[in-house]
Amino acid sequence: MIKICISGLTGSGKTTLGNLIAKELGIRHITKVQTHTYSVIASKLQAKNDRTLAIGQTANPKYAKDFDREIVAAAKKSNCVVSTWLGPWLIKDASLRVWLNASLEERSRRKAKDLGTTLAKAKSYIIEKDSYAKSQFKKLYGIDINDHSIFDIEINTEKLNHADVVSVVSMLSMMKDKPKFV
Repeated sequence: MIKICISGLTGSGKTTLGNLIAKELGIRHITKVQTHTYSVIASKLQAKNDRTLAIGQTANPKYAKDFDREIVAAAKKSNCVVSTWLGPWLIKDASLRVWLNASLEERSRRKAKDLGTTLAKAKSYIIEKDSYAKSQFKKLYGIDINDHSIFDIEINTEKLNHADVVSVVSMLSMMKDKPKFV
């Protein structure tokens, strides 16, 4: 069974790549494009043009754990691409784990466009969201998302175009035995 798990910091391209790979391989894409936290903060940015974002005040650990359980259960059913922060850690039988990188500047540019806000506000949003998420994952699961030892590959989405990233991930997902460099 093919289970590709994609992770990365905010704005690294998880959902975009997940959509493209699922389409390329003709398999299901499991994601949550707008989590409760994201929706509330995006609304605040757009409606009030706030300078500060209360990420910690909008997140609910019970909601997060329920969501994570639903993702794991959904991934057991069929071939899939899971593009969530914790998918690579929670989907124990993943066939491929991919970490996406991009600079803070590039991720901020992408998020500013997504949220329809300024680059400075998007950057502030990303810094706060990533910091809060890292602390919550450590607190709730004991997961350090800075430790990438579980990943089969790390890809800089700032350096490659969509088609190239899809090609690399698709090819790796089809390999029964992934090459090991010793």
